[in-house]
Amino acid sequence: MPMLPVDANTVILASNYNPSIVSKEWLLQKKIFTEAIGNFVHTPPFSLVENENFHLTVDEHRFQIAVKKVTLDRLSAMTKIAERFVQTLPETPYKAVGINYQFDVPGEQCDLNKIISPNSEKIRELFATEFEFGAIVRFQFQDFVTTVTMQPDLARQRQFRIAFNFHSDIPSVNELKKRLTLQDTLLSKAQNIVKGLTKNGEKPK
Repeated sequence: MPMLPVDANTVILASNYNPSIVSKEWLLQKKIFTEAIGNFVHTPPFSLVENENFHLTVDEHRFQIAVKKVTLDRLSAMTKIAERFVQTLPETPYKAVGINYQFDVPGEQCDLNKIISPNSEKIRELFATEFEFGAIVRFQFQDFVTTVTMQPDLARQRQFRIAFNFHSDIPSVNELKKRLTLQDTLLSKAQNIVKGLTKNGEKPK
């Protein structure tokens, strides 16, 4: 089974959301949330909603749904929540969508030398004798501009953090719906990249 990200969220940007309509009752009535809602905070600038598995926030320009503890079922449900939100408010002037994943890989299993050959001597001369090397790669995938940030996290037992931002500007609500249906494709692309960056191409344990 492919490894899963430790964090995942979907962000939909718009010109003018109306956070005041987001309430427990509205979310359940519109079946945007189908599970019981625990924490709910509403102020004029933003609304925040939480249940056991998800964290949702809406302000004037940003909708975000995040998975608290990632599983395949919850990743699928995250997309369904975003889709139902969009379907409920099709007249909203949507601008862009971002689908984001973060993977944490033990440092000893991550091998950036597969794709990058840094000048270690020059790096030691400029920075320090002991160093960890990271990278940022940006490329086009499907209808998304994809940014992959690979950086060492020295505070967490030399873990390597690989973060994916799949960003797409959207000309219409129908195009937004199409982008949301690509989540499985984007996740598979991210998993293949992470696998390709681990030593021997093996899945991190």
